[in-house]
Amino acid sequence: MTKLSRVMFLLLCHITSIVKQIVFHNDADRIHDMIQSFDDPIYNAPDDSARVLLRRTARGARLLLRTYSGCAVLTCTLWLLFPVMHRIAGNSVEFPFWTGFQTDRPLIFVLVLLYSYYVTTLVGIANTTMDALMATILYQCQTQLRILRNNFQALPERAKCVSNETGERYEVTLMLLLVKYFQHYRQVTQTAMLLQDIFGVAILVQFGIGGWILCMAAYKLVSLNILSIEFASMTLFILCILTELFLYCYYGNELTVESDRIVCSVYSMQWMRTPLRFRRDLVLLMQFVRLPLRPVAGRIIPLSLDTFVKILKSSYTFYAVLRQTK
Repeated sequence: MTKLSRVMFLLLCHITSIVKQIVFHNDADRIHDMIQSFDDPIYNAPDDSARVLLRRTARGARLLLRTYSGCAVLTCTLWLLFPVMHRIAGNSVEFPFWTGFQTDRPLIFVLVLLYSYYVTTLVGIANTTMDALMATILYQCQTQLRILRNNFQALPERAKCVSNETGERYEVTLMLLLVKYFQHYRQVTQTAMLLQDIFGVAILVQFGIGGWILCMAAYKLVSLNILSIEFASMTLFILCILTELFLYCYYGNELTVESDRIVCSVYSMQWMRTPLRFRRDLVLLMQFVRLPLRPVAGRIIPLSLDTFVKILKSSYTFYAVLRQTK
């Protein structure tokens, strides 16, 4: 069972990586268009507060990618070290995959070891970068909704400033800004739905397999010496898998929360002194945005923190069953 767990968590990581790569290959054009849409002027507001939020989002996404990928590479590097240490100590080394070669000879051992490091590192970087991209898009949608909430709250005051600067009638400026912000909301909604449509199945597979990976990795972890390099590498691996699952759930949950606050932001503006027609349109807008965005995986599982907790519970249940059958 220990050997099986060692093989399975690597095999399952390869499967999730392949599924995501198939999605990226088949929907490359739509993914490119979705990324390019963030260059649209509607996503890049000229005011200072929006620029601060956008810069913060960019820094957070950059830090996420570097930390997440770095953790994966460090894990694979530790996996490279402990076979070497076992070999130096005179112990036999058994790799968790079949090559058809006898690794007793030093040259064959080194070649298989380098191949193992190359493949596992490649899969780790592939998984982390694809996960970071999907999480960043969710993060960007959340930031756009936060900018939009600020715009809605300050809509009447901003309309007065624009009207004074351009000399246009206040009522006309008010309606133009309302239409502009509504289009902004529609654009964010379409981006979130496109992300769900493209990556929904891949995220569903990740959720389904992620619990098994955690189960197998935990089963392997408890049999290791707590002071060994292999224990440290397995701990980092489990941390990577937890991060992988948490990213989708956290940013999906934040997007839902931010979307749910749109109605409150619309109602919080100083609408009492606005024209009657504007107030009627405002009621229609509130009806339209009252249902928050709820991104789901494969049209089944919502991206929420509750889902993350359920995955952890399921993983622990699988682990408990394996421990009892040992």
